[in-house]
Amino acid sequence: MTRVLVVDALARGAAGKRVVTVDAIGAGPRTVVGVLEMLGVEAELAVAEEVAESPGRLGGYDVLMVSGMSVDEPTVKRLVRLWRRRGRGPVILGGPIALEPGSLLRVGADLAVLGEAEPVVEKLFRYEMVSRRGLDYELLSSQCGVAYLEPGRGLRVNRRCPVMTRRMWERYRPSVEAVRGYPLYWASRVYVEVVRGCSNYTIPSLDVVPEELRPPKPRPGCAYCSVVSLWGYARSRSVDLVYQEVKSLIEAGVRRIVLSGPDFLDYGRDWLVEPRPLVDPRNPPPNVRAIRDLLKRLTSIPEVASGEAGIMAENAKPNLVTEEAAEVLGEYLKGTPIHVGVETGDDRLLRSLGRPATVREAIQAVERLTRRKLRVYAYVMYCLPGETKRTVEKTVALIERLYRLGVEKVTAYRFTPLPASALEGYTRLPPRSCGDHPVKRKAAEVNTRAKKRLVGTTVVAIVAGLHPVYRLPVAYPVPHGPVLLLEDRLQPGDIVVARVTGVQGERMLRATVLRVKGRVQAAAGSRLKRRAAV
Repeated sequence: MTRVLVVDALARGAAGKRVVTVDAIGAGPRTVVGVLEMLGVEAELAVAEEVAESPGRLGGYDVLMVSGMSVDEPTVKRLVRLWRRRGRGPVILGGPIALEPGSLLRVGADLAVLGEAEPVVEKLFRYEMVSRRGLDYELLSSQCGVAYLEPGRGLRVNRRCPVMTRRMWERYRPSVEAVRGYPLYWASRVYVEVVRGCSNYTIPSLDVVPEELRPPKPRPGCAYCSVVSLWGYARSRSVDLVYQEVKSLIEAGVRRIVLSGPDFLDYGRDWLVEPRPLVDPRNPPPNVRAIRDLLKRLTSIPEVASGEAGIMAENAKPNLVTEEAAEVLGEYLKGTPIHVGVETGDDRLLRSLGRPATVREAIQAVERLTRRKLRVYAYVMYCLPGETKRTVEKTVALIERLYRLGVEKVTAYRFTPLPASALEGYTRLPPRSCGDHPVKRKAAEVNTRAKKRLVGTTVVAIVAGLHPVYRLPVAYPVPHGPVLLLEDRLQPGDIVVARVTGVQGERMLRATVLRVKGRVQAAAGSRLKRRAAV
């Protein structure tokens, strides 16, 4: 029987390990393992760091599958080199790195899965197009959704597969058991996919971009984003399937669940327009009834109801944050963070980039969500194509206004052209133009101020291990938030109620433990690393 090792190299960059969002576990690698389990293929999931530290384990597998992003290319290349020394079977790439088929040549892999992975992976292994013997090039020639290197013929890129319907997507189940491949899974945020794809099929005008850098054909969606190209229109998983996965993960020891999707408020909107695809970011309005049914069911899980496990939503587009939507989010997710894509304070630039929301709608969304006691994290971008001095001034002023409205964190991203996005051909600005950007500085400034507002608040958190420098326990808040450096000695796996006493640098808060609320039993039997990632 073919044995497969699936390696999560997402967000490892050139360093080979995560330096930000270290407590996040995405849904993609677990989904791939779930497909293999469905087929009866023996599969295991591991993280890139562990494989690099113990490369000898590669010898026990026949096929290597690696999931990564474009920025992870150096790490993926190292993993493939280690595999070639010890393994004989093929290497398959997945995730955003596979959107650019030339990455196969650069990292030395054999095949890439383009777009939605589940049906492609199923056919690759069901019909033995991939096996310990290698690749079956005759069968691969007619398989959609793959790129591969064929001896004597070079790089072959097949057509993309059609987007799966909701019913097709629901055939597949992400692996629950695979989450144990992450050393601190019981303290990490585990993402559960509830919405796939995006409803924003707006065609960006790109009138701020030189004509020679625009795509040859119009591409729908936000110009800097590849979600529509990669995943297609928005589809929602049924309440029952989401409930079953979340409950099983919690039974396995997971305590922090993120309901994942480009826009959580797209949940159930597609059901209102079926059998037509959901490609309008505004109409119909949020399906408040479906959202309520989902959240009511999930928050009834005993560990969630008691506060020992947390449920949070990932993202919301400002234009869908109606009063009714904010009300239901506040009813079930009060005290948890939700990310709102603001991007820039310049309405003209928003329209040019195909964003469906205005600056005013972003402000209104923050007002509505903070009024319902959600903790709003705002996304902004800098060095965007078409950015002017006036754009920067407007965005800086908007960041200050959002802070005064109660935004807890502003995440400032530097624009990077992504493969399969409308701006993939845009030349990135030189580092000296963006390194000390006013938007980046302003975000750092308000984040420091926002952390001070948290002093005196109480937080339920999970002790993950010891800080490598301070030698004090590090804890992750169950509802997410800044990492806590505890002033008390505790054991990894303890669930504590702590009071924030101060700010410790840019990324952490100091806290003292008021009481131990419980314990994550999975911590005792896991491959615990005593030095916590921070």
